[in-house]
Amino acid sequence: RGLILFTTTASCTACHNGPNFTDSKFHALGLKQHGPLEEDLGRFNVTKDPKDKFAFKTPGLRNIEQSGPYMHDGSLTSLEQVVDFYNKGGDIKDVRSHLIKPLGLTPSQQTDLVNFLRSLTGPSPSVPIPSGKHYGI
Repeated sequence: RGLILFTTTASCTACHNGPNFTDSKFHALGLKQHGPLEEDLGRFNVTKDPKDKFAFKTPGLRNIEQSGPYMHDGSLTSLEQVVDFYNKGGDIKDVRSHLIKPLGLTPSQQTDLVNFLRSLTGPSPSVPIPSGKHYGI
């Protein structure tokens, strides 16, 4: 159920896709500022491009359960908090990517999504190459 939500209703694959569940791009999430900085401009600090303000790189989700706390500033301490954040559509509406929208997930659906994220913990899958075959590797 969580995988189905991840790929459909929650639209997580808009940013978390591929074998490592990341598009390796930078997105503004609408996260309110936490910590010592008054304002963390994210990718803008490197590019000086206004469209990069408040944008941070999409993390991969493999072993995500073991990599908390979450978000670029560590302000969310559990996967439940992360899913709730996205379910609300972020904190600050005017500084977020068009990809971040309120999801309207029920509590049960949020639990299913968290359980799916937990299932990504473990060694990365591998595909054995049959012996005697040459695949240009």
